[in-house]
Amino acid sequence: MPQHRRISPVEYAVFQGEVYSAAGRVPADVQLYRDGTPWRLVPTADLDEWYTVRTYGTFLEHEFEIYSEGGGTYFIGVIGRGDGHWLAETWAKPEEHPEVQFQRTDQFTFEATVPKDMVTNLREERTDQLETEGNR
Repeated sequence: MPQHRRISPVEYAVFQGEVYSAAGRVPADVQLYRDGTPWRLVPTADLDEWYTVRTYGTFLEHEFEIYSEGGGTYFIGVIGRGDGHWLAETWAKPEEHPEVQFQRTDQFTFEATVPKDMVTNLREERTDQLETEGNR
């Protein structure tokens, strides 16, 4: 099994002018990471910025989040919304796309390992956590 690199979602925080990977927030703190290792737990109020970046792409003319990449593939997914009927039909017919490994973890969650060339229109979407949580 090829090693996959996480793409989305990814959290970042700017603390004292430096950008860090961030995660594992406890009620009022954010865990900052240096070189993938927990470095410092910082109060949310002390951050200059704190945001999440999600990466999306188009697969079979529908938008999916791209969770990771590796071995020439993307691991993509979506939680069934308005196009849940299309998702259920497509995932029920894996023989139509033998190069794709389809997974359905529950009634609404659809994931797949897809060759990179089948995913187009890559884009990133940033959500500012400090503004959405009203911390400022």
